[in-house]
Amino acid sequence: MLLQELSRTSGVSVASIKYYRREGLLPPGERLTATRFDYGPRHRDRLDLIQVLREAAGSSIAEIRALCAVLDDPDRPIIAALEIAQALALRVPAQSLRDEVPHDEDPRIAPLLAELGWPDVPTVPRTALDALLREMRSMEIPVSPESLLRYARPMARIAAEDLEDIRRPGGAPPEVAPSPDVIVMRAVVGSLAFARLLVVLRALGHASLTLSDAGLSRTHDGSAPPRDG
Repeated sequence: MLLQELSRTSGVSVASIKYYRREGLLPPGERLTATRFDYGPRHRDRLDLIQVLREAAGSSIAEIRALCAVLDDPDRPIIAALEIAQALALRVPAQSLRDEVPHDEDPRIAPLLAELGWPDVPTVPRTALDALLREMRSMEIPVSPESLLRYARPMARIAAEDLEDIRRPGGAPPEVAPSPDVIVMRAVVGSLAFARLLVVLRALGHASLTLSDAGLSRTHDGSAPPRDG
């Protein structure tokens, strides 16, 4: 497709596409003439990823450029791009598996990983969890190891199912698996959207249980139950 069609199908202006090309975020198209280039699904996927990172994650052009450099490097695995994307979504520094775990890390984290059978290595979410637990401790919000595990156990199952959906949405066969750009984009969107979903569902549970305890739940036909007296 030509530039105008890429703009139309992606919803990104021609000026923005040219800007992303100049900044090294978008791979060059196949040259047709001196001024015309052919673009394909890869470019549309990249534009979708850029828009999510800019609008939903609030990432800078420099941060997106670093991620795109990894995606465009055939010698870098997709996990490296996913780690950077997680850092952008969680707004924490990127990590490397070669890094050392900080000596002053919250003491609840390593036992949690061991209990769940997760690798005891530095990761972006591990850094984010350490920062969150420190913040909660400063606000005197109690989080016991048992409480932490109560939240983590169902999330382990959910995370495994999420990864399967990201890799093969709707059970799609491997030959139509999404591109690396789409995988990373879904990971970012999922991190942001499902974080909000968990907060809302937890609040809904608290509200619903409180109402039920107060006898304010409705019957199946939508009417309020009769009150005593």
